[in-house]
Amino acid sequence: MKFRTVVLTVWILIAGISGYAKVIPCRPFFLEREITVNGAKVPEGMYTLSLESHGAFVRATLLRDGRFIATARGTWVKHGIKYTENTALLRVNSDGTRSLTEIRLAGSAKTIVIDSETETPRRAPEPRSIGANSSNGTLN
Repeated sequence: MKFRTVVLTVWILIAGISGYAKVIPCRPFFLEREITVNGAKVPEGMYTLSLESHGAFVRATLLRDGRFIATARGTWVKHGIKYTENTALLRVNSDGTRSLTEIRLAGSAKTIVIDSETETPRRAPEPRSIGANSSNGTLN
């Protein structure tokens, strides 16, 4: 009975430690132009970047004057060089807007690759007709 209690206690402690999130100190982050983050428009300007890391996963939050602006989830990716300044990599969308794809942090050889905001494209099911030949669309 004691063994079972000890094992259960150790298991709870390990689960609690592995679920701990590492909060990285906030840093200033400048955006040169308006971007979109998870559907939210973020105007150009100076922000505070707050990072919460869960192992390889990270949540990046942009704050301005202490107020929440936008948040994005991403993954830490190691690179061979240390970056000298904070940088935002953007994707130009078909409508001309720009979406955040990567955050490079000054003094770090890791970047945050932002999870894709776009859904996977889906094709509408093709209409089925009884007795149709699927290779050329003719009736049998």
